[in-house]
Amino acid sequence: MCQSTDAKDKFLEHGAPTTTKEEFDASLFKELCDSHCHPHDDLKELSRIPQLKTGHITIMGVRQDDWDAVSKVASECNSSPSNKKCIPCFGIHPWFSHFVMTQDESAKEAGGFYNGILRSSNKEELADMISALDKPFTYDVWHSNLRQRLVDHPEALVGEVGVDRSARLLPGGAIEWHGKKPTNVQTSIEHQLAIFDIQCQLARELNRGISVHCVQGQGHLFTHLKSISNQFSARQLKKLKVVPNTLRMCLHSYGGAPATITQFLELKGFEIYVSFSVAINARLTPAKKLVELIKTVPEDRLLIESDLNTPLGIDECMVEITKIVAEARGWSIKQVVDMTNRNWKKFVNF
Repeated sequence: MCQSTDAKDKFLEHGAPTTTKEEFDASLFKELCDSHCHPHDDLKELSRIPQLKTGHITIMGVRQDDWDAVSKVASECNSSPSNKKCIPCFGIHPWFSHFVMTQDESAKEAGGFYNGILRSSNKEELADMISALDKPFTYDVWHSNLRQRLVDHPEALVGEVGVDRSARLLPGGAIEWHGKKPTNVQTSIEHQLAIFDIQCQLARELNRGISVHCVQGQGHLFTHLKSISNQFSARQLKKLKVVPNTLRMCLHSYGGAPATITQFLELKGFEIYVSFSVAINARLTPAKKLVELIKTVPEDRLLIESDLNTPLGIDECMVEITKIVAEARGWSIKQVVDMTNRNWKKFVNF
């Protein structure tokens, strides 16, 4: 999830990645698939979403109060069952995981719950935050809401979810990032992983893909998934009456080490996809590393995205990341579009 609403803000801090000199054929737009975006955040520009040239967009919900907007946009974009321009996604983002409880936590009072999951070196700041936060949602409430959304939208994915060790809460528990300086208060990685795991289990049960945000937490995420993967050994599976669905998972705007990609791909019980964007990767990842990351991902697991929270600029960013991938892989633009289109359809079960 990109914190900036300025779609034109594509300055490159580490040098611009090289793009192919081939021109983008406008006829390819209808096959372009944006695997991760938040255009519904820009309430003034909602009418532009169905008009995007990009053929398919995967719209991420990040907390319960934006799921209605995701549903509405999806309904307006999808003119028929065979024309799925927009795939809706519903989930609890790690930035907002402190608003929801696990089953074990649901019996706690709000103050005790927040004291248990929030951390800060500034005790006064932590106390002020706890007193300002609204009452959290119990497991039964938010989990049933998420399940119902997924049942109501059989094509929907679970997302955006994940872990973020860099995220800090905003003053007063605010949810609007722009123009506010974060506090030192953080949600524990243990709670983030617990909420992430609950959503993974639901996605696996309903056979839905899941879009994952991971910042400064690749090690925590891999260790957690590895512990689950170990249950998919032949010996363990023999003990189960029903073999669990393989969980299709996209690591969006991935910026970890190239070697880690291979480790994720080897996990049993998971079908891992890796996606790249201009908004995050081309802006924050050194150009040489980005090229190496793109080349490391197997061609049948590669996805592209905009990660913008406005429809303004999505088409341009999708063309740009397509050109970056084409140059990195030595492919034509059409090859990139065709390959990522096929991969996206497998990921979303289109």
